[in-house]
Parts: sequence; structure tokens; C-alpha cells
Amino acid sequence: MGKKRREQIYHFIKTYWLFVIVVLLIVAAFFYSYYSKGIVYSWSTSDVSYIVDFIRGFGILAAIIFVALTVVEVIVAPVNPFVLYIAGGMIFGAFLGGLLALIGNVIGAVIDFFIARRFGRKIFKKTIDPKKLKKFDKFTKKYGGLSMFLLRINPFTSSDIFSYLAGLSGMSITSLILGTFFGLAPLIYLQTYIGEDFIKKSPILFFIFILISVLYFIILTYLIWLARKRQAPKKKKKGKTFFLAFL
Repeated sequence: MGKKRREQIYHFIKTYWLFVIVVLLIVAAFFYSYYSKGIVYSWSTSDVSYIVDFIRGFGILAAIIFVALTVVEVIVAPVNPFVLYIAGGMIFGAFLGGLLALIGNVIGAVIDFFIARRFGRKIFKKTIDPKKLKKFDKFTKKYGGLSMFLLRINPFTSSDIFSYLAGLSGMSITSLILGTFFGLAPLIYLQTYIGEDFIKKSPILFFIFILISVLYFIILTYLIWLARKRQAPKKKKKGKTFFLAFL
């Protein structure tokens, strides 16, 4: 590591020491929880029953703890949220569990957004191709929340990385929130629905869920067609569009 690089790291730590301490404490807590076979270990091994008991153990604060776990997962945790959302459905029911999970995802996305906007360009400017970032900037400015919605609703492209990219781009915070909330809703409610298992408890709710899923699929298809149509005149000679590269 060169002298200039060491000076940059030292300057970053000196300037943002509180942020660095918080990150280190969170990482330490994750390691401790994992090796002591706590919530992180059970989460990584898909032990739903432990997660349910852990969250329920907080009583009236259970909903807040669930949202907090979702936020942490969005920001730092290298674990699958599927198990957490199933637990949310078992504890709070499909509707409330899904709503709480969406709230946690939006809060986490906003934090990712501001982390990237505050620190991102300094940290990633050497690792991100400026042309790609410029292309993402142009795309998100043109389609705003629609671009985030399309990326979020597609299970193959829905990733927390887009919250960071949004922070690096010119996307507005409103577009990020709306795109994240409505784009993640179908997949999250599917998972909390599995947790509650209300197919047996309420066939009517199941029918409503299927109807909403069909409507979302129709909307997704239309929006993809619309995005292609709008970009076609300018992109005929350039092949795939930026968005289509994610599909």
C-alpha cells in the first residue's frame, strides 16, 4: 500500500471516525452473534423457529425489532431476507408482516442512498467505470422512480446495490422510496404470505393476493414495453439499453 493511499485512509478515518466506529461495532456484533449461535447464526442457517421466538421475546417492541432487523439486512447483512420475511408473516400475519418488511426495506434503502451520496464517489470512483455511472445517471434521471420500480419488481435484478447506485446517481430520494416500496411489495408479500400460510385460513385473501399478483405482472409487462419503446429511437445502433442489461 502506497504512502498516498495510507494518507487517504487515515484522513477518512479521522474525518468520519464516528461512522467507522459504528460500522466496526455492527460487524463485531454480527461476528459475536454468529459464533455464539445467536440470531445471526440462526438467520444464516434458516432457523425460522428461533427467529420467531427471538422477535416475539421483545413483546410490544417486536414490530420495531423486526423492522430494525430488516434495515440491518438491507444495509450490511450477507444473509437471505427470505427467512426473516417468513418469520414476519408467522408473527404479525401476512399483511402487517409485509408492511413492516417494506418499511424496513425503505428505511434501509434510504440509508444506503445517503451513505453512497456522502461517501460513495470518494470510495468507489476508482472501481466504477465513469461511463457506466454516467449511463445510470442519465437513465435514472429520465425514468426516475419507474427505473427503480422496474429493477426492484424483477426478482432477478432486485438488489440492495441499486440503492447505493441511486445515491451515486442523480435520482431523487422520492423516486427511490416509491420505486423501492411498490417494486418490492409483490415479492415481500409472497414471502410473508408463506409465513402466515393463509391459504388454509382464508381462501378469499388468497384469491385477492393472486389477483394483485396478476395485476402487478400486467403492469410490469406494460412498463417494460414502454421503456423499450421510449428508448428504441436513440438506442437502435447501440444494442441493449442500460435497463435491459439487468433483465
